Amino acid sequence: MKLTQSLLSSPDDCWRARNFLREVFVLNSRLEHSWHVARLDYWRWHFIATCGVTPPFEQVAAGWQTEHGDLAAVAHPYGGGEIRVHIHPRFRSAELENEIFAYIEANFVEQNRIIAPVFADDDLRREVLASRGFIQRPGWNHHYRRDLTAPLPAPVPPAGYTLRSMGDESEHPSRSWCSWRAFHSDEPDSNYDGDHTWYKNIQSAPLYRRDLDVVAATEAGEIAGFCTIYYDDTTRSAVTVLVGVAAEHWRRGLGKAILLEGMRRLQHLGCTRVFSTANEDPADALYHSVMTDMKVTDTWLKRWD
Repeated sequence: MKLTQSLLSSPDDCWRARNFLREVFVLNSRLEHSWHVARLDYWRWHFIATCGVTPPFEQVAAGWQTEHGDLAAVAHPYGGGEIRVHIHPRFRSAELENEIFAYIEANFVEQNRIIAPVFADDDLRREVLASRGFIQRPGWNHHYRRDLTAPLPAPVPPAGYTLRSMGDESEHPSRSWCSWRAFHSDEPDSNYDGDHTWYKNIQSAPLYRRDLDVVAATEAGEIAGFCTIYYDDTTRSAVTVLVGVAAEHWRRGLGKAILLEGMRRLQHLGCTRVFSTANEDPADALYHSVMTDMKVTDTWLKRWD
């Protein structure tokens, strides 16, 4: 079938892409051969809106459509030279993969490179990328999942901490500082700019809900850790988009307790599968202790002088 390529630049196209990802996810047995819709929300409402990693969705997301206007594939940059490709299984072929990556090479090169994460068992994409001059670098991201159809261990926070939902806007400064201490503990505190307005973008995403924005609070009310989950009740699946514990509260079992509390809440809502992603030791250790399955994406890299 002949497909037509164009930018997804109309006001409705992001919503079409979100529903396309839902459809593909279900057809792929609810495995992340393409993005979970929560990852698009997080990319658009945080990575683009807060971090400015790419221009807006409407300027960079490309679609391949049938003559009836149905999406068959979507491709876009992710930031820093990384790209993402999502293909409907009905249309997936070496020919379409080559067409999409030819477009990517013509439009998405950043820092003189393209980085494509590819699951280790995706032979079709591996063969296409090898033929186009990409080089494999093994073992980049670890993709964890757990089905929530069986009872979960009880979330037991350490003494002196309470697990609860994120509060109102007055807690944004504490939540932002906790993120800084979780992800920038090796930097001097003077580097922290004190700007907490970015958290409104996290909360603006369509899948955000406060009861799945779980925090651990000290007796003094300080936020010490967090687990923000985007839940898609259409597919009854979720992604932990932000999980962290401030450095001064590490090694107390707090991260595991927060994550289990989030999963308990998901289970109550009818969620039957949850995903997390890690590419560094602390997060890997946490997810390994709670999740039951893991797949690896290798890094496929192409450089230009």
